Amino acid sequence: MGRQGVKTEYEEVRKARILENQVRLASLGLQKTIAELRTITSKPQPEKKKHDKVDYFSTPLRRSNRVKDNSAPPSKGRMKDFSPEALARRCTRLKVALLCHICRRKEFCGEEDCKRCGALDMDSPCLGKTDCSICHSSYGVLCRGCLKGRYGEELEEVRANKGWVCPHCTEEKGINPYWICNSKYCLKKRKMARTVRNAILRGRKMGYKSVAHLLMDQLQQA
Repeated sequence: MGRQGVKTEYEEVRKARILENQVRLASLGLQKTIAELRTITSKPQPEKKKHDKVDYFSTPLRRSNRVKDNSAPPSKGRMKDFSPEALARRCTRLKVALLCHICRRKEFCGEEDCKRCGALDMDSPCLGKTDCSICHSSYGVLCRGCLKGRYGEELEEVRANKGWVCPHCTEEKGINPYWICNSKYCLKKRKMARTVRNAILRGRKMGYKSVAHLLMDQLQQA
């Protein structure tokens, strides 16, 4: 007998056994029990939620009361509310005025003899801002208030000193190892925490001439 004959005989025997088992299960009523167990143990499929589509093009936009009220004062982002004269003055100030390295304010100095801020002569130096004799850059531009409160120096004395060196260059050149620039950018480079807003008053209450003198003392004691 060949392999084909053996395979056919095996399949017939297998089918006969399957039929015999099915008849036996039917007589015992087990097929119904198995079907019921499968129904109980099977996990129910979650019902899909139906979402109604919203037509955003036909839905009216929600606006805050501040936007609805046209009488509200203009914010920084609503430049169109300014008059052409006010916009022109603002653009001129941003173009001519020098930016203070500490307070980051770009304002006219207000000095009477300043040709830059008064006559808008950009080729002239600003008499209300400092100028470092080494870098002549924005690092050495300090306004009167920051120069006094942060470093204890007077603008008139600095202006008369043609060889004045800004705190940034003093730190960078190693002129005074403990005299550092306490702007937030320079302190970040040193991996030091920025000074708080009331640092000037805090330093004066502690008996220091300025914030720089306070930091210099702390660095010397470290």
